[in-house]
Amino acid sequence: MENKTILVTGATGFIGTHFCQKAQQQGYRVIAFTRSLDKAHHRLPGVTAIQNLTELSSMDKVDYVVNLAGEPLVSGRWNVERKQAFLESRVGLTNRLFEYFQTVPEPPKTLISGSAAGYYGPHGGKLLDEAAKHHNSYSHYLCSEWEHSALQFNQLGTRVCCLRTAIVLGAEEGALGRMLTPFRLGLGGRLGTGKQWMPWIHIEDVVALIFHCFKRSDIKGGINASSPNPVTNRQFSKTLGSVLSRPAILPMPSPLARLLFGEMADELLLTGQRVVPRKALESGFEFIYPELRPALEQLLFEKP
Repeated sequence: MENKTILVTGATGFIGTHFCQKAQQQGYRVIAFTRSLDKAHHRLPGVTAIQNLTELSSMDKVDYVVNLAGEPLVSGRWNVERKQAFLESRVGLTNRLFEYFQTVPEPPKTLISGSAAGYYGPHGGKLLDEAAKHHNSYSHYLCSEWEHSALQFNQLGTRVCCLRTAIVLGAEEGALGRMLTPFRLGLGGRLGTGKQWMPWIHIEDVVALIFHCFKRSDIKGGINASSPNPVTNRQFSKTLGSVLSRPAILPMPSPLARLLFGEMADELLLTGQRVVPRKALESGFEFIYPELRPALEQLLFEKP
């Protein structure tokens, strides 16, 4: 790579860390826009870390922006204050990026900005590609506001891709990391009826898809970052239990999920989306881990 420069927000997060490491391996110059310089230097040695966008003025032009920052949705019950933090950490930050790049002579070539499969709202078993209609929900509102703020970059001549990311699976990290302890103890099982769809994607595939979007100038707007083979929550639980050689027969009833997690239960846990990555597949992207069981086996048993 000809010393292209990538600005990354959310660089010290789950996806961001994996992406930055791979970008460095491929020869990109990586700049992390972060709240914590110490954390960035610790997790990402060799990455340039900044806390203020104006610091970019003394550096080479930014070719790509990968905008992954956002307050985690699953770290506690939702309330008014947390919802405001969800919005500000995504939409507010993206607006600040746009305001800064309005002032530079050469805006970035491409913006890859976060979103989520929750963009479509709660659905049943209908296959959802990027053209599918959404159902109204808080998740749709949050994702659509985030995408709208990112699409402002079109005014600068910047191509924008909004990654509608499924549940990202990583070894001991993300959603899978939170599931492992109860499942390893034989205490895992479906959530609610287990009939809700769980779109998922391996961490290596979501990182590879970002680089694919860099290269394919025909990819624009929303793109589903999900395996071509979504499963139901019941299927996911059964497969994870099987891979771990543990029973997965202790369900969490819907009323208990709502009692423990409040609104988040109905938005993220008890409903889902049968998302398929039409744009990725039609543009020639090849998934490394298209099937769930091999993905889980690789993450849980292969040494890095």
